[in-house]
Amino acid sequence: MGATTFGATAGQMKLLNTFAQQQRFDDYKALICVFLYGGNDSYNMLVPTESSDYGRYSVVRQNLAVPQESLISLNTTSSLPYSLGVPDYMTPIADLFHNQQLAWINNVGPLEARVNKSEIKAKTASLPPQLFSHNDQQKLWERADNNLTGLSGWAGRIADLLSDVNPASPIPLNISLAGNNVLQTGETKPSYGITADGADMFGGLDPRHNWNDKRIAVFDQLIAMDKHKIGGAYRDIVNRARSNALVINQGLESIPRLTSTFNDNRFEDELHMVTKMISARETLSMQRQVFFVGLGGWDTHDRQNDAHPELLAQLSNGLNSLNKALVELGVNDNVTTFTMSEFGRTLTSNGDGTDHGWGGHQMVMGGAVNGGQLYGQMPSLELNSEDDYGDGRIIPTTASEQYSATLAKWFGLSDAEIAMVFPHLSRFDLADLGFMG
Repeated sequence: MGATTFGATAGQMKLLNTFAQQQRFDDYKALICVFLYGGNDSYNMLVPTESSDYGRYSVVRQNLAVPQESLISLNTTSSLPYSLGVPDYMTPIADLFHNQQLAWINNVGPLEARVNKSEIKAKTASLPPQLFSHNDQQKLWERADNNLTGLSGWAGRIADLLSDVNPASPIPLNISLAGNNVLQTGETKPSYGITADGADMFGGLDPRHNWNDKRIAVFDQLIAMDKHKIGGAYRDIVNRARSNALVINQGLESIPRLTSTFNDNRFEDELHMVTKMISARETLSMQRQVFFVGLGGWDTHDRQNDAHPELLAQLSNGLNSLNKALVELGVNDNVTTFTMSEFGRTLTSNGDGTDHGWGGHQMVMGGAVNGGQLYGQMPSLELNSEDDYGDGRIIPTTASEQYSATLAKWFGLSDAEIAMVFPHLSRFDLADLGFMG
């Protein structure tokens, strides 16, 4: 795959739109997953505002309670057991909510089926495997089928099904800015990893520099000599990576510069790159994309009062920057951003932080979101309630599978395809939670 092949790849950039009539969809849609690694304490994101309710919250939260005077009330018509607000360092989230650009999905987590505390105590409940384990619960969120032995995630299975999408583009539907992940792993379709700077090129094999021509020719001759199946597979992977990197980076060179700005940190750098990829969607002939961005540090067993507000501020500012950029690009109605985290945390304080829990709250943002609302049930914030599995670990009332399936339906999957991607969805009363327009 020398200069001739790369010349063809570059030429392909001009032909990417010629097969548009073969596309399954006549619009563009993208999902952006923001995974909060470590288990986010979402009970300090949505906080009761009225004095009696806040009093019960503060008794349980002890030294971790967000000061009542710092809360920004959320104006909503949702039916809730208590009024809610967010800390003032999440002001951008409150603004997005009040502008109907963001919704909250309450008390979500992996479930085999709806369960209650009595069933759990009687040991008649069917529970997800390996509760409270970081790696396992992260995998359950990303797989959405409670199977720890499977290798594919729900976005990967979507890519497998939508083989007729993006036919003119060599770029995979799934793009990660946080390395390999289960969510985007498919059985037949690969995902593709980039960085905040774009696609990594093989420096000495970059065909955009003519001084690499001889090196490329020799390299291609060498890998072409290996006739073994393993050698051939290696050659195909390397050549595909080289080709995709060139196509992506050439596509990124053609996009206009945004006037919207992003703050200078790794999280927002990655979100900025996502917007660049979306801006290049027509050049790359992409009509459906799923992006994966990670933000770590949420395993707050200690120093939570210091670390958690900083993380929530970073998350809030990043989502706000992303929203502004998508509005500027004119694609805010076509892009939906959603959070995931392996579990919520305990209501109780361990003295300096919180421990691994189960159910927690998530956010969904975008112009197609039925924003300004909270979906699902808010749990009791009292210890030993019917919502308390034990030690302040809240039993989810909405399955992560329902949450993900609602996103997949908006993305364009048919009911039959949703049933294939989410094989246990029929165990729950609602396949669509209603938070997408």
